[in-house]
Amino acid sequence: MAQADETARYLGIVCANADAIRARLLSRGRTGCDAVLEDVLAAARGGRETDRAVGTLHAVLQTLGDHRGLHAYDGTGGPADRGVHAAGVARERSGEPVYLCPARLCTRHGWPDHGPAPACAVSGGGLRLDRL
Repeated sequence: MAQADETARYLGIVCANADAIRARLLSRGRTGCDAVLEDVLAAARGGRETDRAVGTLHAVLQTLGDHRGLHAYDGTGGPADRGVHAAGVARERSGEPVYLCPARLCTRHGWPDHGPAPACAVSGGGLRLDRL
């Protein structure tokens, strides 16, 4: 997976789980412990490079005792999609609705469930509705 793709995936994990990550960082009881999370969000909001900030956040989560770092929040415990797909399975666009990152910065996605769009932790707005 290319570095940019991996960073986009990590940024999607951060966006979808910002509140849980913040709670983990603040569990140490010190004010300002969530600064590394805010650095990631500020870099994304400002259109700056996020590789270093995401890497720092991942490392900080690991030093808090969870060797999985950001992977602890992606639902798999490890890299989620390595680009491996079953042979003979068509991968055309199905036209199914999906929520995606509004700024196309990360790989976060969600499925419409007749409620409001999930909120983007970077912009504060809703994820954009698109089609697969």
